[in-house]
Amino acid sequence: MTVLIRLSLIAAVAMATAPGLQAQLAGFALWSASALAERDVALSRMIGQDGSARETLLDYGSPPGAYRFRMIRRDSDGIPEIHDDGLDVVFIRSGEGTLVVGGEMIDRSGSTGTGISGGTRYQLGPRDVIHIPAATPHRYLVPEGGHITYVLVRVPAFTGEVVPLDNAPVLDFDPPGFAMWKTSELQQRDVALSTQVGQGHSARETLADYGNPAGAHRFRFIHRDADGIPEIHSGVIDVVYIQSGEGTLLVGGEMLDRDGSLGSGIEGGMRYSVSAGDMLHIPRETPHGYLVPDGGHITYVLVRVPAF
Repeated sequence: MTVLIRLSLIAAVAMATAPGLQAQLAGFALWSASALAERDVALSRMIGQDGSARETLLDYGSPPGAYRFRMIRRDSDGIPEIHDDGLDVVFIRSGEGTLVVGGEMIDRSGSTGTGISGGTRYQLGPRDVIHIPAATPHRYLVPEGGHITYVLVRVPAFTGEVVPLDNAPVLDFDPPGFAMWKTSELQQRDVALSTQVGQGHSARETLADYGNPAGAHRFRFIHRDADGIPEIHSGVIDVVYIQSGEGTLLVGGEMLDRDGSLGSGIEGGMRYSVSAGDMLHIPRETPHGYLVPDGGHITYVLVRVPAF
């Protein structure tokens, strides 16, 4: 029996869709596209004097504010920010605006300032993905009468020895370390990957790698046309943004025949439907595998984050 078939059979007999996500499996979280849309509407009714509203989706309680997921809506320009100990991974949910990034912070006080001198401007739209490196001034600008809503994942900055991947892409963004993938670009890459599916029924590419030898601080884009091999990771957390398609995530339980980060199947655990626009948080040491319906596919941006 192949690994893929075995995974599907175990999922079919042992799993049941659970209504209470984080309560059912410690550390795991799923925010569906529809739930994020509802939160977006709720935030629009809570805009404060600074022209913004926010909600914490998940927080590990780390002192510098790292390992935190927040949803932020802005109806007007944001205050310039800079974070010495953490980087930002940003998923734009709705609206549009401009990100000013880089340059020099003016009148800095802690993590904020009165303005940014210089910097580069990038136009933002729904489902864009952004990486803002640590110690980099940045600010969100919103057109009059508009808004921008995004999920912000704060990640601790990598401070060790950089060990770059041989196949890591060379990023041509200003400032150095910044990266951005427009939704139109991701759609084009999705189509390209669909023509490169191999014997493992998947294709993937590295979008960015920041040299963490543990494999954290890495962005990958993965397209699956069939069930994936079960995975488990000791030193990293998976942050996942579903770009297209739909399927089922099998997560938790016990890994069978573990060999490094892979196994032959998953026994027990939970089963969750996932589709375009959903976001996932898969904690360290948690078995998981993606199941894809016959004739279907699922494509997602995978951000590896160092385990807390």
